[in-house]
Amino acid sequence: MLKYLVLTTMLMGSDINPFDSQETKPYKNDPRIAAMTELVDAYQRDDIHRYESILQKNKDLLADPFIAENIDEVTRNMRTKAVVKLVAPYTRFRLSFIAKQLNISIPEVQDIVGFLIMDQKLHGKINQEAGTVDIESRADLDRMHAVTDWTSAVRSLAAFVLNDGEGFKGDDGALSMGNPEAYLTPSSQRTNMPSGKRRLQSRVPG
Repeated sequence: MLKYLVLTTMLMGSDINPFDSQETKPYKNDPRIAAMTELVDAYQRDDIHRYESILQKNKDLLADPFIAENIDEVTRNMRTKAVVKLVAPYTRFRLSFIAKQLNISIPEVQDIVGFLIMDQKLHGKINQEAGTVDIESRADLDRMHAVTDWTSAVRSLAAFVLNDGEGFKGDDGALSMGNPEAYLTPSSQRTNMPSGKRRLQSRVPG
């Protein structure tokens, strides 16, 4: 049962070593679960190469149906974390470079990178034709978000001024912009006005 506890620990991504407790510590060096003990140690240290090596040397682990069914997910998590660490210093890298470093296929690398981009853990674009990935810098992303926020603020201000701009009303309560008709005097009231005054009242600010 201890080997299943170890596997569950890795599936949950826990940093707690299952052999740190008083109940399980005596079994840490039990040869029957030695491979699983080494595996969880490599997993918690993010040591992908040691993890892969242990799996290669202990293929009998996969004879257990439960382990065989779930170990692939653990391996995938390990490789995903390894990719994140490998590409951290780069603004551009080749998929083949990652594949060589992790000793896995290029399609699997592309799949992992695609997942990281979709999950927003990696900000970049895959060029399938060139087999490269371009990473967007954090500074560029911050500038882009700042410009987006600024544009949104300007639009909101413009909407407020045009639609709700109380500060632009004249002394008579009519808007001085956005409602030109406020300057027009109804024709019924213009009839009895002197001609000069009628011309003045009929003018609408340009």
